[in-house]
Amino acid sequence: MTATTIAPAQAAGTETAPKKSKKKLIILLVVVLLAGGYVAKGILLKPHYLPGQKVPAGKILDLSQLTVNLSDGHLVQATISLQLSKVANSKAVGADLQRFEDAINTVFGSDNYATLLSPQGRDAAKAAILKDCQKITGTVDGAAQQVLDIYFVGFVIQ
Repeated sequence: MTATTIAPAQAAGTETAPKKSKKKLIILLVVVLLAGGYVAKGILLKPHYLPGQKVPAGKILDLSQLTVNLSDGHLVQATISLQLSKVANSKAVGADLQRFEDAINTVFGSDNYATLLSPQGRDAAKAAILKDCQKITGTVDGAAQQVLDIYFVGFVIQ
């Protein structure tokens, strides 16, 4: 029989734990750095617009044709398109179609035939609709409007 020497740690019944690999720590560090870089890229490279700064035009969103009773009993039939800005989230804006149509009904419902017959009256209605649509969509990045303009594609008063 051969005599084996027992290490003092083994003799006491405790085992030495193997050194933990630094592999997990390195992977975690790489993941954190990549996530931080992605967030920094979004902040630094995303266009930011100051209040009053011109925002480039983007997609045009067509609304359905609306027929609205005017306050004096006449009718207006209008087809309206919204000029969205380049930074507008078209999916989020598209979800607000019913709110846009409600705002248009409210503006036209408070107007009358004589007012909308003149170009100044139509411009005033267009400005009121634009203001309401901008209020509905709010701003992007704190300053840029999502709706830049509205267009009367079809407009009939009876």
